[in-house]
Amino acid sequence: MLAAGIVLLAASWLSGETLTRVPSWSGIAALAYLAIFGSLIAINAYMFLIRNVTPAVATSYAYVNPVVAVLLGTGFGGESLSLIEWLALAVIIFAVVLVTLGKYLFPVRSEATPCKASK
Repeated sequence: MLAAGIVLLAASWLSGETLTRVPSWSGIAALAYLAIFGSLIAINAYMFLIRNVTPAVATSYAYVNPVVAVLLGTGFGGESLSLIEWLALAVIIFAVVLVTLGKYLFPVRSEATPCKASK
């Protein structure tokens, strides 16, 4: 994100864009929050998961993040969801539960060992 920000800043400067307003403190705080929690803590948590759990569980965050965002939007932002959207959230949560608990619910059977041929 830092590299992309530098490239975009240079591109905007080269194209002649100027700063028309000074960002508010709440805007700067939101940007700092995204930089800290959206990248630094998130990448460290992801690396921890990669080292300590299976890849399927570690990557399940990609399915959980939209659910958390939608629930935060309904709880704090006053957004409303249709029945289809609630059903989609349920399907996503069910899939994450299957990925997480799948090895307990559906254990893999070991391969059968061949019998010795009788003489």
